[in-house]
Amino acid sequence: MSTSALLDAIRAAKAREDDAARELLIGVAEWADAHTTGALMPDLYGTYSHPDEEAYDAAESAWMQRFGMPGADTMLDLAGAGAPEVSDFAVTELSTALGRTRESGRLLVGDVVEAKHRLPRVWARLVAGQVTAWRVRRLAQTTKALSEAAVAFVDAQVAHVVHTAGPITVDRLILEATARFDPESAEVEECDKKSNLFFDLDLATHATSVGAASAVSADGLLDRADAEDLEAAIRQIAHQLLLDGSTDDLAVRRARALGYIARGQDLLPESDGEVKRDGRAASASERRRDPATDKATGPGSNAPSKRTAPRRTVVLTVHLSDAALTGAPQVDPVTGKLGLNLARLDNHRQLLTADAVREWCGVPGTQVIVKPVIDLADTVAVDSYEVPDRIAARVKLTRTTCSFPHCRRPAESADLDHTVEYVPPDRGGPPGQTSTENLAPLCRHDHRAKTHPSPAGTPWRVRGLSPGHWLWTSPHSQQYLVHPDGTTPL
Repeated sequence: MSTSALLDAIRAAKAREDDAARELLIGVAEWADAHTTGALMPDLYGTYSHPDEEAYDAAESAWMQRFGMPGADTMLDLAGAGAPEVSDFAVTELSTALGRTRESGRLLVGDVVEAKHRLPRVWARLVAGQVTAWRVRRLAQTTKALSEAAVAFVDAQVAHVVHTAGPITVDRLILEATARFDPESAEVEECDKKSNLFFDLDLATHATSVGAASAVSADGLLDRADAEDLEAAIRQIAHQLLLDGSTDDLAVRRARALGYIARGQDLLPESDGEVKRDGRAASASERRRDPATDKATGPGSNAPSKRTAPRRTVVLTVHLSDAALTGAPQVDPVTGKLGLNLARLDNHRQLLTADAVREWCGVPGTQVIVKPVIDLADTVAVDSYEVPDRIAARVKLTRTTCSFPHCRRPAESADLDHTVEYVPPDRGGPPGQTSTENLAPLCRHDHRAKTHPSPAGTPWRVRGLSPGHWLWTSPHSQQYLVHPDGTTPL
């Protein structure tokens, strides 16, 4: 194939991909419309124009049975004002069918509902094949907070150029619409930025490396004054590290500085130098000390005094092999060669080498709590419905995430569900129903989906096949095999 023909083939493949993405959004819109409030409760809504008290009471009772009981299906408000709500359990089944997490599925449905019901001109161009799906989704994500008048203005202004408009153009239009149609909100947002502040550490993501190189990402939006103070503290400690002989580059030293700040150490231990806010080392004349307080004065005195660092707590979950118990060399069962002694840390959900653990625990004042876990293959069972800690720990260490299809929520915060429904012994139930073989971690949302009916009239069903393997059947009879490596649609 010539290079020209290859380029044509690539463009044709891209066109097919765009068509498939557009068909996906149109299909999701039809699914959402079939599971909106009006579609699910036509009798309840219809009685408003036909005042029949008996019929209204019956419809209201049906509504309470479907959506009013604790933990039952609810309606999700996923788009902006005026857009219809969508059944929570319907979104869950759609997300699972698409191989998405619940959060990803909700975002997709919200974008589609926003586009179809609040951006009708843009949606019409999507249906006609004149704009790609990703452009429509990006626009919908920016308009959800707008009022109905503001989003109508955006729809009218951008519909004819949405196929080429860049993100800067769209974002400016959103700001203009907010200022025009909702000036009060714009003023409140300008005056109250604190409502949008956040700081996240991605401790839930599994490490992509083993050893001391394991790391997590951070993301946040800080108050400007707080950010200036944090920047000054990071710059100060990073420079002190350099003066103390660190060979790391500036980025690494800045990252390490956060660790000292987290432990309450504004200055490095045993450090003689002080650093000014601009990062330069303060001279001896600048570091005069007040004899009454023994604190530095002058330009370099704005550095906070040292505080006692809190004790570091490292919780290790140690899986002991026969070789480790007897002191024999650790042999990797796959390679047949001497392998690494690894430990998994519960609070970081990472695999670390013994050297990395030693480095972490070497900080003075560190408190180390070791929790030994003996053979997870053992079956432990009790007769009571309540799950004792020794069984809960084994189940959650065996399955570290929710056992629902495609769900990645950590097991440590999940419920423990009886795969085979628990029957009290006084009602003929067998002994040992609460066991490591009959329990599976389920996050609270997916536990609800298994317990209560969906819009299709039935809940999700699950059958345990073997330890770590479950067969799930959706309300519409779609089946999924959940196994230690993920989820496989059947």
